Amino acid sequence: MIQLTQIGSITGSVFRKHRRWQAEVLAIVGYLLATLCSQSAGAIDTQSKASLVESLKRADTGTQLNIFYVHGIGIDPPNVNAGPQDFQVSQEFRTSLCRMIDCTSKLAGRNYADKGLFRPNARPTLKYLGEDVWKTNEDWNAAAPFVDHYNLVRKNGTTIYLHEINWWPLVFSAKCRQIIATDAALVDRDRKHTAICSAQTIPDNDGRYKSYAWITKDEVQTRKAPWPKAAVLNRWLKHDILDWGFADALLAVGPLHEYLIEGIREVILESFTPAEKQEFIIVSHSLGSYLMFSALDLQSEARASTLAPQTDRPAGTSELQSGLAASTIEERKKTFDDVLRKTSHAYFMANQLSLLELANLDETKGGNLITHLKVWGDLRAEARAHIVAFSDPDDLLTWQVPDREGMYGNSVTVMNLPAKNARRWFWFFANPESAHTAYDKNKRAVRAMVPKADLRSTQ
Repeated sequence: MIQLTQIGSITGSVFRKHRRWQAEVLAIVGYLLATLCSQSAGAIDTQSKASLVESLKRADTGTQLNIFYVHGIGIDPPNVNAGPQDFQVSQEFRTSLCRMIDCTSKLAGRNYADKGLFRPNARPTLKYLGEDVWKTNEDWNAAAPFVDHYNLVRKNGTTIYLHEINWWPLVFSAKCRQIIATDAALVDRDRKHTAICSAQTIPDNDGRYKSYAWITKDEVQTRKAPWPKAAVLNRWLKHDILDWGFADALLAVGPLHEYLIEGIREVILESFTPAEKQEFIIVSHSLGSYLMFSALDLQSEARASTLAPQTDRPAGTSELQSGLAASTIEERKKTFDDVLRKTSHAYFMANQLSLLELANLDETKGGNLITHLKVWGDLRAEARAHIVAFSDPDDLLTWQVPDREGMYGNSVTVMNLPAKNARRWFWFFANPESAHTAYDKNKRAVRAMVPKADLRSTQ
């Protein structure tokens, strides 16, 4: 109180001596207050659009609420106690969300992509640097994408269904054998990711695998003198950002793209149970956003096929779908349209749209994510769809979602929200790995999804 009195006395003295400045100072204060009020209103409006509170309320009154969680590039086990290929890719998100909405998470089952192209022992011929990507049927069986289903049971009895889509098995053969095993001769051994790639082979049901040894430690090349050793920081960035992370993005826009899309489509179908009242939420990390919306949009693929050179396969099908019956393809389209129509929010935890679209400059190929998001907007014409994109400025592999009027149709709202995932050291450096991977446990990001003040009415 004494300090406040002293400050008031000093301030009053200054104003008495400089009365001509009072009007200017008051005008500035008024402007700042008006700006703050305006910003607060904007923040409230943005928060309301980003929030899942209304979706939770609908779940409490009988709507089946489903969350599709799709991981991004360069995944690692969530903690040191997990096994080398026990990634539990949605664990951190489920933990953060359950803290906010008071729920418990329980694994309800797993389904593998196992039809058509992904049927057991149906190994495709795909080569990388002159070698088969999958050398044996066991390799191919281990490469099948899968979905883990979780029931998130709230204290009030409401169950939310989370479907964790895992596409990482498809990229491990090429990445482990041709990148991790060979790059050690250039920059030295990557011990962490060598351990992941050489994990113990553990069989699962139906000829699948819980983990699989893509390489042995003896197959990892070694740096030999006089070849110099890379600097510590450069070596770490090469191992974690490029070899383990960015390699996934390159594989996803290259020949593996259709394999990834087809695998994700199969596990979505394994997750979809039609109900009278349903709502879907997509939570995706980096590359996962690109893959998920590509998988859900069969309309653009059908349009593109009419522009492409004629082939023997049915119109509207990719090369990998050519073995499917026309009735099956049409049924898929209805299912995916229904999912998109009922998807209210898509949360992008880091976004690589601006980068990945460099590989899709020709829109006639049906691979442009802008067209996929337009299809979503068209299907949501009567109920606006929301894209909420969280981006950390210290994340080397994220860009804001482009937001131009009418870019995604008239029914999609884009919100780019800031995130700070990693500690900055002396305003000079932040860990780029943490900046890219820690969105799921960023309290501010999760609170934007489920604001605590608004959440009380759903508990």
